[in-house]
Amino acid sequence: MYAIDEVANDAAAFRQAVQTGTPYKPLYVKIKLVWTCNLRCGMCNHWRSRRDAPLDLPQWQQIVTELVAWGCRKIHITGGEPTLYPDLPALIEYMTNRGLRVNMTTNGTLLTKERARALCAAGLSNVNISLDSPVRQLHDRVRGVKGAWKKTVRGATYLQRYLKKGELRINTVVGRRNYASLAPMPDFAADLGAAFLNLIPLDDHTGEMQRLHKEQIQRYNQEIAPQLAERGLALGVLRQEQDAYPFGVGKTAVRHSKNGLYAQGYYERRPCLAPWTHTLIDHLGRVTVCCMLRDGPTLGDLRQQSFTDIWQGAAYAALRAQTQPLFRACHRCDDFLQENRQLAAILDGVQLKSAKVSSSSNSSAVTALKAS
Repeated sequence: MYAIDEVANDAAAFRQAVQTGTPYKPLYVKIKLVWTCNLRCGMCNHWRSRRDAPLDLPQWQQIVTELVAWGCRKIHITGGEPTLYPDLPALIEYMTNRGLRVNMTTNGTLLTKERARALCAAGLSNVNISLDSPVRQLHDRVRGVKGAWKKTVRGATYLQRYLKKGELRINTVVGRRNYASLAPMPDFAADLGAAFLNLIPLDDHTGEMQRLHKEQIQRYNQEIAPQLAERGLALGVLRQEQDAYPFGVGKTAVRHSKNGLYAQGYYERRPCLAPWTHTLIDHLGRVTVCCMLRDGPTLGDLRQQSFTDIWQGAAYAALRAQTQPLFRACHRCDDFLQENRQLAAILDGVQLKSAKVSSSSNSSAVTALKAS
């Protein structure tokens, strides 16, 4: 989610929308621009199946125009591999010319110097590059294609030349295959010119790659994470110590994470507020609530309906009427935990800076772990 400060400044309208189950603003929209991918990542299903051809540029332009009218502030482009979309620079330029901030997640393997320059010239802001280990053989094994590491590093180098400082980030999926190799990742990310290292716990829904079991999480927390935290904070690629602990710490967090329940029980207590501030649109124009539910349920189809009809429609209204997660996947999701805590604080009438206090319990647990 995005623009928390804007929601805080519009708190009365936001509270009214949540209390009545009516739409607010799709401030942050994720677009899965294409389904296809040139890699064969073990944790992903995209390359395992074929889907219909994506929407063309005029169709996306029409959708973007309507999103802007509804108050959208940021669009995150992903896939599949979004650089396979032939009109990507033109689409980004169309978005940025309408005041949108445009981010992208890519494996980076298809980026030439000219392509990277064109995307940045079109107005692309932050780019998340997927790199799963400083060890090339491990990364290639995770991504399923020999030579992927070398191409991704080269693509990241091209992007770093043309992006503004602070706009290149590294996404690292943490699973059994690579977790023991990650202590040097902060130095590796900094050498690439990245401003942030985002450690993502593996969701092993394909069965090919597996999440960490209890003993591995404990080893990670005791041996790997402290090194990540020390170097990451020193180099500025981690913002706070708990960024190095994507599985959480303490018995309760480890119990949740070993079962892949990365929301740490939050949605048993509070609802997810994504249906008021976020939406996902896939390559065919089908709308779902978020990327955890990218395969359904479909809330509408932009080839047949306007976004307004979908955003104000019965399917979205049913989601907004719920006070508890409707889907099992919600308990595996850690994407919007911090933002949901901040939005919950706004609903509760707490000053925005106080919403960040919710992270202090994890920070205290980190301190306790180091002392044990």
